[in-house]
Amino acid sequence: MAVTVMPGETVPVSVEGDEASSSYRIEAPADTTTWSPDAAPWSFTAPETPGLHPLVVQNEDDASIQLQVFVLEPWDHDGTHLDGYRIGRYESEPRRGLETYERPEGFIRVTEETRTAQVAPNFRLEQFLCKQTDALPQFVLLHTHLLQLLEDVLATVREQGHDIPTLYIMSGFRTPHYNRSIGNTSTYSRHLYGDAADIFVDATGNGRMDDLTDTGRVTEADAELLADIVDTVKADNGEAYVGGLGVYGPAPHRGPFVHVDLRGHRVRW
Repeated sequence: MAVTVMPGETVPVSVEGDEASSSYRIEAPADTTTWSPDAAPWSFTAPETPGLHPLVVQNEDDASIQLQVFVLEPWDHDGTHLDGYRIGRYESEPRRGLETYERPEGFIRVTEETRTAQVAPNFRLEQFLCKQTDALPQFVLLHTHLLQLLEDVLATVREQGHDIPTLYIMSGFRTPHYNRSIGNTSTYSRHLYGDAADIFVDATGNGRMDDLTDTGRVTEADAELLADIVDTVKADNGEAYVGGLGVYGPAPHRGPFVHVDLRGHRVRW
């Protein structure tokens, strides 16, 4: 699972449940991890160098989980480009004063080495990149809670008999520049903040929504079915996944899809 932090930021890493923390060990970049018994089993201080710094927590039976810690590339929003990559401009004032609409402090730098990195058990970083260019480096925002939601949705889709390796991410992160270039007039789109995705189920690999309703045709009803799955996942997880949910029917250039985001208040369209 991916975690993003700013350079030098300290975050707690703990093992939840009844297991004794002493039965676990942590493997991390040198001089980044300390024991902090008053707060959590470990305290991880991110390196000053932006990039991917994996952190592994392992128990005595060698069962482990790898946290893909991405140290962000800081940006002060001076200008419209970061290392040659065109981002555009974020609104200087957050919408309605909400913290979730604050301008991002930094971005994940995407290189040839990190482009295909796993960011969740069934998702790769490249699935969420902005589509404005294929050139590298690129920069992206990606929130851990969005990945957790997508993993839960994927698991439920599989439980209903659809054998797919991942969800198709039609649109993940968008830069403000790209968002405007495709005609989106919302300057506060959640795609700009890394916690939104337009998704569909594509077991056939044709880049379009599958016939989930078994009608022989792919229609808006297939997107409605996927939206019902998202609704179920959200209901089963309380306040963990509060945000927007939108259903879009087919168009000449694409099939139907579902929009999900974690804006912090419930919106449905």
